[in-house]
Amino acid sequence: MALIKHSTRTVRRPCDKCGSKELYWAHDTEGKPGAHYCSEHGSANFTLINRDETRHDCQGKYAASGESEPSEPSWGEAHNDDEPHIKTDPTPTAPPVAAPKAIPASPAADDRMGALAALLELLAPKVDANQVQSIIDERLRGLVLPVRVEVTRNGETKPVEGLAHKALPLVVTILSDGDHVLMVGPAGTGKSHIAHQAADALGLESHGISLSPQTPASALLGYMQAAGEYVKTQFRECYEHGGVFHFDEMDNAHPSTLAVINGALANGHMDFPDSRVKRHEDFRAVGSANTYGRGPDRAYVGRQAIDAATMDRFEVVDVEYDEALEEALCLATGLDGLRVKRVLAYVRYLRHQAEAYKLPLTFGPRRSRGLCKRLASGMAVGQALEISVRRGISDADWTKVSREAPGI
Repeated sequence: MALIKHSTRTVRRPCDKCGSKELYWAHDTEGKPGAHYCSEHGSANFTLINRDETRHDCQGKYAASGESEPSEPSWGEAHNDDEPHIKTDPTPTAPPVAAPKAIPASPAADDRMGALAALLELLAPKVDANQVQSIIDERLRGLVLPVRVEVTRNGETKPVEGLAHKALPLVVTILSDGDHVLMVGPAGTGKSHIAHQAADALGLESHGISLSPQTPASALLGYMQAAGEYVKTQFRECYEHGGVFHFDEMDNAHPSTLAVINGALANGHMDFPDSRVKRHEDFRAVGSANTYGRGPDRAYVGRQAIDAATMDRFEVVDVEYDEALEEALCLATGLDGLRVKRVLAYVRYLRHQAEAYKLPLTFGPRRSRGLCKRLASGMAVGQALEISVRRGISDADWTKVSREAPGI
């Protein structure tokens, strides 16, 4: 007898008669060769052996039934916790098929950038120039951007520093023509800044004064000291040597002060305490007011009426809220762009409601910019609203303007 132990694995199913699981598969090399083989032991019949590698013959079911022992092990039932078992496929292995030879790549195949460009060209939509222009026009339709102004004087083009109100080009044009301007609009529209930028655009010095009922004529004309020395003013310097002089809050001035302004603009000279002075050819006057010089209204109850002769010295320019400039100023606070849009929607809603109810309330760009600054610094919304927007407005008026306002 020549038995060759197939593996160190014991069989999973015990012997049907004795119940032993201490059995192993082996090859009986002296028996009649069968169809079952492995690469290690060659062709041979399978049989069961004991631990001592003797044939297992306990006259079990095979002897009782006359059946022969199984000719090959049940691979799924054999087990060994220490050594994996790799079953050899009894089907003869087919000869390997030779792989086709690789075709040498052409130089163009190695041009990755060229291939990428070809792919992009293939995927790119075919749009002609007219279609592109149509798309751009559609995107820009209704889009309003802050104004940037350039002024050309004596062949030299000079940009005005920073963003500008949309009314600035008109103000600069009128001043360039040699006339004076009165800007009329609600508080917070940037009239004072327009006056300063207009002077810069024209290459002139910028001076100004904020008028009130208590502003004396001497604030413009100057005065003589007790020792006989004349004290000059900025208005005198500007009038004599050229420049843009801004009369802020002009509809809040005392009538006598307005009479001085009228006299300075009506003639080519002006009598000052020390002497008569000829008006410089580059002197320009810019006034700003919240009303049209007809007295107080519901929002500006303390304004004075302006003499018709004084009003006649000025070209009147309406200065409304510039929403594009307002948005740019709010974005400059550093607040997130989406939050800025929500703030603007909120403040503009209040602005519209105040106008609809004809309330003496203003919600200009200062309010929206202030609210953005408070929120950018981390302040709670409720507190920021009280400080920058509501500012003591009564409950009744606040309910009217803020009812159904969008969220911030």
